[in-house]
Amino acid sequence: MTISEWIKASVKQTREDGIRRGVSEAMYQFYVGGWRRLGRFSSTGESIFERDWDLLIVLDACRCDLIEEIDDEYDFLCENEGFVSLGSGSEEWMNKNFCDDFQEEVSRTTYVSGNVFTRRYAEPNEFAMLDEVWKYGWDDGHGTVLAETITDRAIEINRSREVDRLIVHYMQPHTPSVPDPLGEGMTGNPDTTLASPESSLDRLRSGELARKRVWKSYKENLRYVLNSVAVLLNNIDAKKVVISADHGELMGEWGLYGHPWPVPIPSLRRVPWYVSSASDNETYEPTIEPDDEMGNVTEKLESLGYK
Repeated sequence: MTISEWIKASVKQTREDGIRRGVSEAMYQFYVGGWRRLGRFSSTGESIFERDWDLLIVLDACRCDLIEEIDDEYDFLCENEGFVSLGSGSEEWMNKNFCDDFQEEVSRTTYVSGNVFTRRYAEPNEFAMLDEVWKYGWDDGHGTVLAETITDRAIEINRSREVDRLIVHYMQPHTPSVPDPLGEGMTGNPDTTLASPESSLDRLRSGELARKRVWKSYKENLRYVLNSVAVLLNNIDAKKVVISADHGELMGEWGLYGHPWPVPIPSLRRVPWYVSSASDNETYEPTIEPDDEMGNVTEKLESLGYK
């Protein structure tokens, strides 16, 4: 965001929300902008294609310390090797991994994704297959793509196609929390840190919600998606499975919330890297099939704050 864009957005918000809230938001966005400028000079991180895996499971916005609190509940989460992501947001993660430097690796990769940013940062003809599940598998009631939908598509594709490398990108534990939504809709705007005044992270920033309460919701959402990952790993063949994340999440560290990018803060860049395996025991049959019609994509994106 340029200075002129920041001024226009600040004036608009002040008119809509009043001077006190408008000025507070303007100063916050100015602060975020400073971190983003700093992040442009940061070159830390490693590409997912610089490591060996057959199946890469991406848990959107999953912090290391969050998953380490519950990894003893799942036998496929034995030891977190750790990984420094190339991105502090999904957009940056996709842009820096699905690039010319790794064109050969991308061309051998099947990508099953619930993340809306594939529309901007993933070219279908550059992958072996790109399944943009958000286009047809969106759940209006929860305001996101459910983990079960992603699991179904990944199993179906792996059973029906020759797959070399497979990325399965779940939307959880990214807000909204499916089991504990805190009354919010989906967050995520490519031009702001937080898209909706109803998001739990915005309410945390305003002091309406306590960090402990938001963390509990975040953790329950992680358990929810890991339960679906357990189904996936029992119904797919993969010699080397990695459970990781595209980026982390900020809950007040350095005065920041969410996952603005590019921001070189460890809580955003350091992500899990658990190594496991999978075998198709055929204990589950997928039921989700892609529709020919994507529905009104424009309205869907606008409901998320995307333009």
